[in-house]
Amino acid sequence: MSCCSQKRLELTKEFNSKKESKEKSSLPLLKNINTKFRYTGNTSWLYRGVLTHTRYHFKYYGHIITIDTRDVSAAMAEPLLENIA
Repeated sequence: MSCCSQKRLELTKEFNSKKESKEKSSLPLLKNINTKFRYTGNTSWLYRGVLTHTRYHFKYYGHIITIDTRDVSAAMAEPLLENIA
């Protein structure tokens, strides 16, 4: 009996170590990377970040501004902003 339980214990340890290594490798790397956006409107425009409440002032057509990572998802929904990552 001790033979079988010892083998089961070894297999369980091996399975758990493989599972942990897969979980670690599949996690996304979260970095505080800011994203650049180009303004496509005709006049100047003030965009306020949804989470940070930072004011981003686009002064002219084609003006490029770096937007905080926390505000990027909302900025992508704006039709006047083009993500140029």
